[in-house]
Amino acid sequence: MRLFIGYKAWKEEEYLLNRMTFDDLVKAYVTYPAIQVYAVILLAALAVGGVTIQSIPLFLLSFGIGALIFPIAWYITHRFILHGSWMYRTPWLAGLWKRVHYDHHRYPNDLSVLFGGLHTTLPPILLIAGPVGWLIGGLPCAAAAVAGTVLMTMYTEFLHAGEHLAFEPKSKFWRDIKRRHLAHHFHNENGNYGIAEFFWDRTFGTFYPETTDAPRSPTARNLGYTDEMAEKFPWVKELTEADPRNAMRNRGATS
Repeated sequence: MRLFIGYKAWKEEEYLLNRMTFDDLVKAYVTYPAIQVYAVILLAALAVGGVTIQSIPLFLLSFGIGALIFPIAWYITHRFILHGSWMYRTPWLAGLWKRVHYDHHRYPNDLSVLFGGLHTTLPPILLIAGPVGWLIGGLPCAAAAVAGTVLMTMYTEFLHAGEHLAFEPKSKFWRDIKRRHLAHHFHNENGNYGIAEFFWDRTFGTFYPETTDAPRSPTARNLGYTDEMAEKFPWVKELTEADPRNAMRNRGATS
């Protein structure tokens, strides 16, 4: 297995989760360039924090807060940005919205549009976790907070991919989060915004444990980007029609 293959080479492979085994997923995960960059940042942040550490309790507190930043940041981003309509209504944001969420709902088996890209994940990690940690205890705590957020990002990315993999997890925890996340994709997208936990869904009233607890939504797969919307705001439709991965995705959809 080649460990370092680059974005272009990685994306040229057919990573269809409904055709992959768990071992295939592990290989795809560890060779994805963004995951490798996260690992480097995690180790570097821990090293910087360890060298400059002044207070172990504050360091651990910052790490824990960094880890807890991810779920609330994801909930806010997922609910109010990725499930909003303002990005596809804006020409210069339509392509970003297509890549980071529309394609994932249209093609939930395609791993290449499930993992986040560094251009969308690193800025909020560094600009939110870093300053929070700095306020707690300067450089070592800033590094610890970044490390905590990065570790939670890596953890969530793997669980998220497993939720779409065609396998039955042995863990009750993973089975439960998989069922709830797939309901978000195929039953009603206006709830269950969490990935690995649903604390904030419960807090803000968007959690539904079973499909019988929420009505079926006609826009779960297109996020409201209907034919009518495509007529008014054609940029996502144009990019979708020109997407070279569509043939591969459609083969995966029929298997």
